[in-house]
Amino acid sequence: MSINYFSFSIFLNIIKDISNKNKFIEPKIEISYAIQLSFNTNGQVRYLDENERPRIVEFNGSSWSISFLQYEKNKKSMSIFINNTLLKKDQIVTLTMKINGDIISQKSFNIEGENTYEGWFKL
Repeated sequence: MSINYFSFSIFLNIIKDISNKNKFIEPKIEISYAIQLSFNTNGQVRYLDENERPRIVEFNGSSWSISFLQYEKNKKSMSIFINNTLLKKDQIVTLTMKINGDIISQKSFNIEGENTYEGWFKL
């Protein structure tokens, strides 16, 4: 009889711990990265995903974006490498990061058009 009481007591403590932990889980937040360019091109974007893993993806066109959900507001980063094979001058690249729809960080860069590629622009 005491073994069953002891087992039941452990079971209740486990249930209590689980319910207490669930009360303090932070809600997920939405992280969004976006890139706007004043011309069509291709390039690569480097960012940290929802599991804090570095990712590098390729894009084509004048814009790129991604959104994902995660629990913590850890430091985020994003950078872009673009090709300018037509040597277009006086172009603009804008990098934006949002958390829950609010702009947290935004930078614009001018492309001078002297090289067929432009290095890593960082946010």
